[in-house]
Amino acid sequence: MTLPPPLIEARTVPYSLRRRLTVGMVAGFLAILVVLSIGLWTYARNAANQTYDLLLAGSAIAILERISPTPDGLIVDIPSSALEIVGLAKEDRVFYRIFRLGGSTLTGDPDLPLPPGGVRAGDQPRFFDAPFSREGSRFVLQGKLIIEPTGPDWIMLQLGHTRLARDAMQMDLFSKGLAGLVAIAVLGLVFMRLGINRAMAPLAGIEADIRGREPSDMTPLDAKPPREVEGLIGAINDFMGRLVTSKEHAQSFIADVAHQMRTSLAALQGQLQLAAEQDEPERMRQRLERASEQATRTIRLTNQLLSHAMVTHRGIDEPVEKIDLMPLIRASVEEFLRHPETEGIDIAVLHDDLPAGSALLVADPVALREALRNLLDNAARHGPKDIRIDIGLSRTRIDEREALCISLDDSGPGIPAAEREKVLERFYSLNRAGGGSGIGLSIVNAVARSHGGRLALCDSRLGGLRVELDLPVDGPA
Repeated sequence: MTLPPPLIEARTVPYSLRRRLTVGMVAGFLAILVVLSIGLWTYARNAANQTYDLLLAGSAIAILERISPTPDGLIVDIPSSALEIVGLAKEDRVFYRIFRLGGSTLTGDPDLPLPPGGVRAGDQPRFFDAPFSREGSRFVLQGKLIIEPTGPDWIMLQLGHTRLARDAMQMDLFSKGLAGLVAIAVLGLVFMRLGINRAMAPLAGIEADIRGREPSDMTPLDAKPPREVEGLIGAINDFMGRLVTSKEHAQSFIADVAHQMRTSLAALQGQLQLAAEQDEPERMRQRLERASEQATRTIRLTNQLLSHAMVTHRGIDEPVEKIDLMPLIRASVEEFLRHPETEGIDIAVLHDDLPAGSALLVADPVALREALRNLLDNAARHGPKDIRIDIGLSRTRIDEREALCISLDDSGPGIPAAEREKVLERFYSLNRAGGGSGIGLSIVNAVARSHGGRLALCDSRLGGLRVELDLPVDGPA
């Protein structure tokens, strides 16, 4: 049987910021170069036209001045110098036509093309382009009013030449200007590339710093980055600071767990060894009962340690949702009362000041359920068998934020005021002999902190301990 080839996980190739900047700048330079080239081409064409149009206009004026009326008719004396001026470029050909406004040709080529819009009387020159003799040509049309014996009449002069010299001049101006633009663009791209490399140099230094570090080195980056990257460096330093804090907490927690589990298992092993050494059945039974009690404590300690780790992990991930506290409290109480050892405990849930469905907040229901279970278990374990527990729910505020307060009053022995801060620490218990692990209230305190709330211990109106768990309505800040 031939196995299919393993699937190769597609890797996303990281893009190059330097390449992106370079491509963007090159595209920008090219766009600017195209726009400037169009403008330069237009400028070169206008400059060539203006230069040669002056020659056309001057020659036209010189020819029109040599047209004069006589009794026998019009005399047209075209000076050779006028045509020579127009034909300064040897490769260009010159065309002309002198005709009356009515259309009759006096001299010249009668097939010359007329301007767009036709011929109009006037002594102002009109320049236009038109093809003639299979070549592009440029013409000027200008008139002169002649007083003849038969009356006044407009004599029109059309003078033109091919565009070879004009186009050559235009191309010369354009090519020289474009060469300068290209040189400027190339220099700009070179300096742009140097600027990008200079700007990216601090990032390369930061990368080298991070790569050269030992895995345990979490000291902040000592870099002077540009302003645009300063926020990134600050975020990296903050993240490393949080990693250091998390690592320290994890190491402390693991050390405490190892110590507590070692102590508990050693006590269990000691009880079993003592039971094995007893010859009398009654004493052996007593030792086995103590070993069973120690095993129960060890199981409870293990469960609470797992609960503490779970609450801490969920507090980091913040899996919050909008929940109604009252059904959650009732479900936690019902679950607690199902255990046989809770027989005789009197629990009341008080919420007179909150209408149904109004105790809504954004929180992690699993973590809150774990906190309530530990509060109830803590009160039951440290109080008498017929302990009374009142659970209240009311509105409060935390630093100007709307919040809900879950309170728990019991009739147990309470906690001395001097010990209330200490019992919030892990593994600190006032009743080691009674099976206390010292984790229950620390779990509740961790839930309060992960939700941006607070936990307070004070005297209860029932004579025991009052625990207040305040939680902001809009969730962790």
